[in-house]
Amino acid sequence: MCRWRWLLLVVPSLALAQTPRAFFDEGTALYARGQFAKAAEKFEASYAARPVPVTMFNIARSWEQAGQTLKAIGSWQAWLVMSPAAPERPEVVLSLQRLGDRLAKLGVQALTITSLPLSARVVIDGAPRGVTPLTVELTPTRHLVRLELEGREPQERAVEFSLAHPAVETFELAPAGQLAPSLLQAQPAPDVTAPVPFPRPAVPRPTDPDFAFSLGDDAVHVHIETNNREVRLYRSNGNPNGECRAPCDVTVVRAADLFTIGGMGIVSSNPFVLADHRKNGKVRLKVGPGNAGLFFGGGTILSTIAIAGLSIALAFGLGQSSDKGLPVALGLGLGVPSAIGAIALFATNGTKVEFNPD
Repeated sequence: MCRWRWLLLVVPSLALAQTPRAFFDEGTALYARGQFAKAAEKFEASYAARPVPVTMFNIARSWEQAGQTLKAIGSWQAWLVMSPAAPERPEVVLSLQRLGDRLAKLGVQALTITSLPLSARVVIDGAPRGVTPLTVELTPTRHLVRLELEGREPQERAVEFSLAHPAVETFELAPAGQLAPSLLQAQPAPDVTAPVPFPRPAVPRPTDPDFAFSLGDDAVHVHIETNNREVRLYRSNGNPNGECRAPCDVTVVRAADLFTIGGMGIVSSNPFVLADHRKNGKVRLKVGPGNAGLFFGGGTILSTIAIAGLSIALAFGLGQSSDKGLPVALGLGLGVPSAIGAIALFATNGTKVEFNPD
């Protein structure tokens, strides 16, 4: 238990007001007294007001200690998505597996259903079960899962899973009148035990409460202009489906977090902080998406040819043979243009983000 002690800090309450930090401190005190279910409820109240990873970690650990298997699984799944680079991931995955094994002995397994946006109604095999994010226990057979949300196209999917480990299904609900992305191109559900599909932030994001609760939670209105509908705004340690998908015109909270622009087949941009670019509570982004296939595939090919050509030229140039002019010339002729091409491709085909263009 001592290995988790750093996340369950006991600090004096700074105020009587029920702020996110006050709820967090109450949960910490209850956890220390062994009142795990009550601690989880306090941590959940804190998370509702300020959703930071350290609080979700404590929610999951509290429900696990309270013997609430489904609630613990759902919380651990959420924490894994929020914290792709946290050093505690391997131990959390083991905890998740132990909880899954507990259910498997009863002939059922946990299925976590999440969506973009959240709060969608979940209907499983014709019976309403709640709203996303939702974790339920089901028999390992074929189930029909349907998600509905006002103003969004409903989505229905047949789901099959085994007793081996808890499963996750992610849905993206398109605006009414648009075809859901999953119907345009089928994509496998993300593996929650693997890093989410966006680059790690350039700046480490500590998970200690003092830092987490010092982050600003100001909201900014974000508008993205682009010619590619696959462009998405991602929050580091956030929803793996992104905060929004172009055309994007939404309000984003906690603008002091790190964000990046990416998407299917798009080169990820450099990380940035939305709060650094807001003007009158708004940020307008003009995005020129880079082609990931050309960027990585073409760049790799040109770089390989450049290295091979320059290596040939160097090898013959340093050799003892007197008849080396032609091989050196061919090597340089192959390597130099390829190197220039690779540099030009990397320089011009990355994703470009312009903030608040005139």
